[in-house]
Amino acid sequence: MIVTLAELKAHLRILTNDEDTLLSTLIAQATTAASDYCRIDWLEEDEVPETVRLAVLLMASHFYEYRDSSDKSAYTTMLSAFRTLLYPNRKLEGFF
Repeated sequence: MIVTLAELKAHLRILTNDEDTLLSTLIAQATTAASDYCRIDWLEEDEVPETVRLAVLLMASHFYEYRDSSDKSAYTTMLSAFRTLLYPNRKLEGFF
């Protein structure tokens, strides 16, 4: 796993276990998005660059924080940062 549940909870400063299922789902969704963008299955890699970990943490955190509202500006900013963090790790062979 690129980002553990404990890491995401620490990042979000969550002390209870009430939302563990939601947080685990968000980690899985963000990991899949990172894998799709880079064309690399990060779960099969021995080493994951720190920028990929940060991108997954960023996306999972965003969807947790904005789960009750939709802020297009915040989403656009997060997506730009997500792509910027992942861009150097893209596997170009997967695109052609």
